[in-house]
Amino acid sequence: IAHDFNNLLVAMMSQNSLALRLMGEEHRAAKHVEKALRASARAADLTRQMLAFAGKNKYVMTPVSLNMLLVDNLEFLRASIPKNVELRPQMMETLPLIMGDEGQLQQVVMNLIINGADAIGQVPGQVVVTTSVCDVEEGKWGDGWLRANLELQGGRYAVVEVADTGVGMSAETLARIFDPFFTTKEKGRGLGLAAVSGIVRAHQGDLWVRSVLGQGTTFQLLLPILQEGGEVVDVEPPTAVSSTTASTNHQHPSRVLIIDDEEPVLEAVTDILALSGVEALTAVSGQQGIDLYKQHSKDIAVILLDLSMPEMTGEETFYLLRQINPNVPVILSSGYDEKEAKKRIADAGQADFLAKPYDVDILSAKLRGYVAG
Repeated sequence: IAHDFNNLLVAMMSQNSLALRLMGEEHRAAKHVEKALRASARAADLTRQMLAFAGKNKYVMTPVSLNMLLVDNLEFLRASIPKNVELRPQMMETLPLIMGDEGQLQQVVMNLIINGADAIGQVPGQVVVTTSVCDVEEGKWGDGWLRANLELQGGRYAVVEVADTGVGMSAETLARIFDPFFTTKEKGRGLGLAAVSGIVRAHQGDLWVRSVLGQGTTFQLLLPILQEGGEVVDVEPPTAVSSTTASTNHQHPSRVLIIDDEEPVLEAVTDILALSGVEALTAVSGQQGIDLYKQHSKDIAVILLDLSMPEMTGEETFYLLRQINPNVPVILSSGYDEKEAKKRIADAGQADFLAKPYDVDILSAKLRGYVAG
């Protein structure tokens, strides 16, 4: 479903941003197009949350100090909750590092703290944030805790505990808090804790919760500590044009081959390229894309390839294109994160990546290194 949403959002965001650029900000319809773009951006954020729930969001993993993450964001966190709620940090002095995406983990902690403050309401209360370390024995979990990750491995974990003095939850509510779209808030979208649990599972961690109606709720975020000497993976994205693919010929190819099974995506990208004077060749299937490349290979500067296609998949298409020309520049496009998209393709390190959804500016910046326009 998220893949289908992303394809629709590519068309919506691209066509709306293209329309805004053509009409100019002074046009009386411009403010309405801007509102449509903002709505599309909110829809894109919801799609990212759904991918986070599935554990397939984009992650940049680096060594992270959870203590520093809290210290660096403490004032911002205090400003995000009502003044009647006291935020009390209690941090372990020598907390080990963990391996994680700092931005995603910041969102997790913020979500838990804001939820705790919301549960307190208008009365005075506290949200206490504690960091510690615990040893989890395989198959032996704390009594009375609901767990988000039933496949958690035994080992040593860094813990961030968020405890509030709010209204607490009934057993029935507690049993459903990790369900997508479930919410107890009148204006909530209900994907918050589902997305949080997806992010935590993607970090090989867990989220434990227990609650007593009328007394409050406690969450424990468990993340595996980074072992001394552990390998740090370099996840920097590839450059736009590698030395092996840069053309040395004075007659540079100028066309872009777009292979995507969604017509609205093909139309949107074609319209964007036309604005820059770049000609597009479009294919609605992998086989059609291969046929077009064979016919026009000398004219094609880069191929924009959707990974999620029926019949001949994006992976199969990629391999066949590389058999024809091992150095053909390819931009893989997917609604999933770059690591998830590339891990299915052995030599995808030589390919570029473009995350869906994207708009005019994002696409133009990505293609700038390949075609002149």
